Amino acid sequence: MKLEKLIITDCVSLEEVFHLQGLNIEETYVVDSQLRNMTLGRLPTLKHVWNNDFNENISFKHLQHVHVWECWSLKTLFPSSIAKDLRQLESLKIKCCGIEEIVSENVKGSNQQEIWFEFNQLSILKLWNLPNLLHFYPRVHNTTWPVLKNLRTCQCGKLKIFGYGESQLQRPLLFIEMIIPQLEAVSLTADDVAMISDGQFARFPYLEKLHMVSCNLKELSPYEGDVSEERDVVMMLPRINMLTLQGVDEMTHLGEQGYPLHHICANLKTLRVYQCDSLINLSCASSYYRNLTTLDVWDCKEMVGLITSSKAQCLEWLIKFRIRECEIMREVIVSNGDESTHHEIIFRKLKCLELYCLQNLKSFCSKNITLKFPSLDEVTGTNCPTMENFCGGALSTPKLQMVQQMGRPWAGDLNASIEQLNTQGTDLSNVESLDVQRHPFPYWFPVLLRLVAGNQATSSGLGSACGNEFDCLDVLGYLEAHNEWIFEGCDEDPVNIWNNAKDITTSCSLQQHQPLN
Repeated sequence: MKLEKLIITDCVSLEEVFHLQGLNIEETYVVDSQLRNMTLGRLPTLKHVWNNDFNENISFKHLQHVHVWECWSLKTLFPSSIAKDLRQLESLKIKCCGIEEIVSENVKGSNQQEIWFEFNQLSILKLWNLPNLLHFYPRVHNTTWPVLKNLRTCQCGKLKIFGYGESQLQRPLLFIEMIIPQLEAVSLTADDVAMISDGQFARFPYLEKLHMVSCNLKELSPYEGDVSEERDVVMMLPRINMLTLQGVDEMTHLGEQGYPLHHICANLKTLRVYQCDSLINLSCASSYYRNLTTLDVWDCKEMVGLITSSKAQCLEWLIKFRIRECEIMREVIVSNGDESTHHEIIFRKLKCLELYCLQNLKSFCSKNITLKFPSLDEVTGTNCPTMENFCGGALSTPKLQMVQQMGRPWAGDLNASIEQLNTQGTDLSNVESLDVQRHPFPYWFPVLLRLVAGNQATSSGLGSACGNEFDCLDVLGYLEAHNEWIFEGCDEDPVNIWNNAKDITTSCSLQQHQPLN
């Protein structure tokens, strides 16, 4: 079997991938499959990847990357006879599936008392939105994950992710004392935080990326009341350079008293705030911002303004600044009455500014404050229909030559270009080519949606790949199947992108076409 890469998507009748039953292979002979990469996506009737009576004389030991998504009829992924040989597996990503167990028990191995799964090369494990997941393997087993660095888990049914080595009624996927010391990136839910408590965060010596999902951040603080003790906590996670807060509960201000962000923000370079519906703004200590190079805010429904002018002074190292889908945001930089002392803000390093789907945004900064962007050379503005100007004061952007918005020329300066887009709108009829490999994902995707919704699919650069007639859901499947380059350089988790994009594309498709099944 010489096949090395397998991608299957949008086969609505497919029930089984490898049907190897009945092959005439001698018991003393083993056939080695050369398959290394396998991607299975949007297969609504898929029940088995390997058939139940799988011939154990066929080995898939060369598998390195497995990605499975939106296979809701799939109850299990690997037979145990295959899983126990996956010593070369490097990444396993499963999301939005009906899986109940990742490894199933072989019929022939039902009398086996204990089995070892040695994932000696696995560095990336992502399990996301698996509501039916019960366990990794249904019988007594042991696992080893000696090089696991990146762990992303959320909504994993009844599967317990973290636990301790002592005997437990339900075996966890990972033992805290063995796995935590080696992690460099991890996502934590409220249950995970509750399990990793009492100062256990000190055991993350190499953690660089932390993703908090649907948590109450107050539970992160191992100490209460003693300021001297809290000062020592800063040393617990000294390597954290990327923090993602998603669905954080009951927090109206990022620096609100009682939330221990100062424990982990000392060396922060990337801050991403997603779907924090109670958050009003990012008001917090200036020290949080001093080392930031990337700031990304998405879908915070109550956020009217992002940051005060005094705090914006601290963003001198910021390189990329992105704000998306904050429905009621009116300004990015807001006033707190300090303009007399902060009449000039210089974003010395900022190169890229992206504003997407901000329906009520009037201005980046409406006050009479001088804004200077000496390094800015890329501004993207998409679906900000009420934006009147960029700023109310003086503006300096010596390197900027265009606003990334399809169909309109540069008007000479940023303020004039924003005003032109607001008064004239965006004309897509002149778009002859949309080069999706040249521009980053967030730039062209809203444009692509409009092309498809407006029946202008043939003018898209994807026309030759998807055919001249396709709808939004076809595009989504095509992009997911080719995500090697779609997500290159994109710092957002593809799970978030696809969950969000699917809502948009489904709505778009229902208006223009019959929905795909």
